[in-house]
Amino acid sequence: MQVKVSLDPTSNSQAEGVSPDLIASATHRVPLSGLLKVTEEKTARHGDVVLVRVKQINTDYSLLETLDGEEKTLAGGELLIGVLGSRKALHGFSGDPPPELKPGMELHLLNRGGVIGECSAFHRDLGWPTQLEYIGTISGNGGPANLQDYALPLIEKPALEVPVVLIVGTCMNSGKTAVCRQLLKLFSEKGFSVNAGKVAGVGCLRDTLAMKKDGAGEIMSFQDFGLPSTAHLETVAPIARSMVHYLSESHPDFIIIEMGDGVLGGYQVSSLFEDEKFMDSCMSMILCANDLMGVWGAMQWLSQQGERNYPVLISGRVTDSAEGIRYIEENWNLPAGNAQESTGTICTFILESLMPWLKSE
Repeated sequence: MQVKVSLDPTSNSQAEGVSPDLIASATHRVPLSGLLKVTEEKTARHGDVVLVRVKQINTDYSLLETLDGEEKTLAGGELLIGVLGSRKALHGFSGDPPPELKPGMELHLLNRGGVIGECSAFHRDLGWPTQLEYIGTISGNGGPANLQDYALPLIEKPALEVPVVLIVGTCMNSGKTAVCRQLLKLFSEKGFSVNAGKVAGVGCLRDTLAMKKDGAGEIMSFQDFGLPSTAHLETVAPIARSMVHYLSESHPDFIIIEMGDGVLGGYQVSSLFEDEKFMDSCMSMILCANDLMGVWGAMQWLSQQGERNYPVLISGRVTDSAEGIRYIEENWNLPAGNAQESTGTICTFILESLMPWLKSE
């Protein structure tokens, strides 16, 4: 059914509605169809679905990911449906929902998935984000439509005993998704059943759709739990435990969990290492880094988190050269492998880490 928005809350006429030009992927769990009512709200909540008009475009960051995962170029004057939320990106934009909403106020496109807020910081290579005009908030279920209205419930009971491979990085763009995708390709081609999920970051379908394309049986992300991002949370542990529970239900051979951003940063990735319930399910970890200092710092940080019962392999951009692999192996006695060039090393590492679990079956 064609989606239209009505700026008159009392009208039920489809003919009086206006079709939005773009619907952002961050809204993908919200059933947007038919005539949508738009109301002027003062309260701004994380996950509220809003209608905005595109004003001034950042030509270096002008793409929006839509519901089908495709990226489309923004044009001035377009009507866009997105989601209020936070982003805390070292190499992108940072911002939060405004303290209060007013019709006509300026907001900003914080990421390509359609997370919207007031920008508080930006990377100097990108400049100021695309400017948006707040028109109103989409109504649903008797009030402002919010991602939480359509979220999966958190699960606290113990998950099925399926081993988890955890992929983390020292920062965004360190090679985490490349490793995840390569693992999914290799193991699915060998007949393994692997499910995958992304626990932390900011709302965008690109990474999870890539997981599915590369062989994941089932995919999930924090967005399935009603979150535009994990930047406003105190901990992501309940999300991670619940995700493992859902992904375990189909009895895969193992689960890959990718953590967005870096271990330290604004998306609460570090909080996961404080959760014994989750970490007990972790059979191995792949740490992606951009350089050798990042590897050293990350391993120092991990050593301060208490006893580690899982092996760690180093990957990411630091392994793009054989020199990085040599240095890591010789100086720190850690296995290292590149997602493109050392697939055998990585697969052997995963299989060896799974052996204790397989023997207990």
